[in-house]
This record gives sequence, C-alpha cells and structure tokens, in this order.
Amino acid sequence: MNRPDILEQSRRRTAEAHDILDRLRLLRRWRAFGTPVLVGAVAYELTLAPDIDLEIYCDTPDIRDGFSVLRDCAVLDDVRRARFGNHLDDADEGLYWRLDYRAGDGTDWKIDMWALRRDHPGPCAAQLVAPLRAALTPAVRGAILELKYGVRTGAVPRVPSIDIYRAVIDGGVRSGVELTEWLAAHPRDHLTFWMPR
Repeated sequence: MNRPDILEQSRRRTAEAHDILDRLRLLRRWRAFGTPVLVGAVAYELTLAPDIDLEIYCDTPDIRDGFSVLRDCAVLDDVRRARFGNHLDDADEGLYWRLDYRAGDGTDWKIDMWALRRDHPGPCAAQLVAPLRAALTPAVRGAILELKYGVRTGAVPRVPSIDIYRAVIDGGVRSGVELTEWLAAHPRDHLTFWMPR
C-alpha cells in the first residue's frame, strides 16, 4: 500500500471511530461521572487498527459509575462484549473498562476506557495528545503510518505504537530494520513519560 492509500485509510478509520463514539454516546455517558478525554491513535489521527481509547478523569473512580456506562451500552445491538478490571492497586492506578463493538461492515472494534483520579501521578495518555499532534508534520505522520501498517501486515515486528512514535520522532526511523535497531538501543520502562522533543 502506498503512502496516499495509508493516509486515506487512516482518515477513514478515524472518521469511523468518531462515528462509533457518537453512536454509543460514550463521551456524553462518561461526562456524568468525570471528564472523558479521547487519547491514542484516534486522538492523533493515526488510526489504522479498529481501536479507540478513552481516559476518564474522576474525583474518585467508582466501579458503579463504569458499570452504569457499560450497562447502557451493552444493550445496544452492535455491542458484542463488555469487560471490567480493577487496577486501582496496580501500576495503572485505575479502573479499566472495555467494549467490543461490531461495525456495520463487520469490523470488530475494541474500545478501551480507563477511569483515573484527576490527580493521577501519570504517566497518562492525555498528557501526550497535544505534544504529539504538534510534532506530526506530514513526513512524520506518513512514516508513522507506514510503520504501523507494516506491523499490521507482519512486515515490521510487532511493537507498541508509543515505540513507533518515539523512534520516528526522536530517532528519525523510517524502516522496520531501523525501528528494531533503534528500539534495542533506546529501551523504555513499561510505563513511560515520553513526550516529543
């Protein structure tokens, strides 16, 4: 797939993600309990995988609030599964929620949602949205999407997207071989406070 096709696929996937959020009214549902923030690839407009990420900042994350949102979504026709995980005592320090949604074209979307304290010590994905978007020149955006596409097709070793962002922006990486070499020389902790320079 050439770069214009990858860019168009990303634009289309990003628009689909926003349509799903609107259909599920997820931002409105979460606003009853906190401040929802769209994060991850959809927020950066680097969407290739059918994956949506939200962080919801609350005074005190409450399991009952999340189950209220999941209950209202789970009865909708296109929602296939709902999940919950309590990670308040783990490194993530939050409540995890997931919806599996089947779009009209048969694509299965994963929607990850984290309820976090407003004073969460981080790192939080919401802190990365503005700096990363500011770093996305057309060349950087194209390079990231080509590597992400390579990961999806198996041409590039599977790595978390944050590592692709780091490698392209900080290291000037443009190929799968360069990505592997750069990441070997620049490992990171599981949770990272990385921001574009």
